[in-house]
Amino acid sequence: MERESRLQLKPYRAASEHVDGAWWPRSQHLVDELPELVASVSERLGQVVMVGYRRNGWSETPQLAEIAGHSIELLGFTSDEPASVILIGQNGQHLTLRVVRPDSSAAAARQALQEAGATNDAAPASNSTVARSLGEVAEKLARQEGLGDEQRTAQIRRWCEEAAQQFVTAPVQSFVPILVEHIVHNRMIETRQRSRRRPPKGEPLTA
Repeated sequence: MERESRLQLKPYRAASEHVDGAWWPRSQHLVDELPELVASVSERLGQVVMVGYRRNGWSETPQLAEIAGHSIELLGFTSDEPASVILIGQNGQHLTLRVVRPDSSAAAARQALQEAGATNDAAPASNSTVARSLGEVAEKLARQEGLGDEQRTAQIRRWCEEAAQQFVTAPVQSFVPILVEHIVHNRMIETRQRSRRRPPKGEPLTA
């Protein structure tokens, strides 16, 4: 595949979505792969100052990388979700990308990129605000879910606090809520999917 086709971005992020596209790196060495990716998203984000990444699948990665004359903080996290990276610009705007395995065939990678770039929702009226604290993240996610359930909101707040523990040693804390929002949003999706698969009360579990 050609260089430019290794990244597929949606034209906008719809209200119901939290992923902006997909990326097909050539290797498992994140620092080697980032210069091309950072250059590719510069029109959308400007200067990238932080990259969050799900640890599984990458070789050992330093906490700081020098790319195009700028220092970029690299924060790894653990999460039960598909591999992803979150690129964050100076103003807090960010892009969340699913990572296609480097060893994927060209056909499989092309399909994954195409699917990640599709959106069915209408364009949002305005850009969503960037949550600046764990409390704001919890309120934002609870509001998006729309249940109006105080117990659920408290659960989401606990999840935010748990996720934030991964980043207590991060040199720059300003954009940690963005990474927390990503992790907890995925956890919310997982719990909803599990509840849909669970049989109604009184119905026997299938083997």
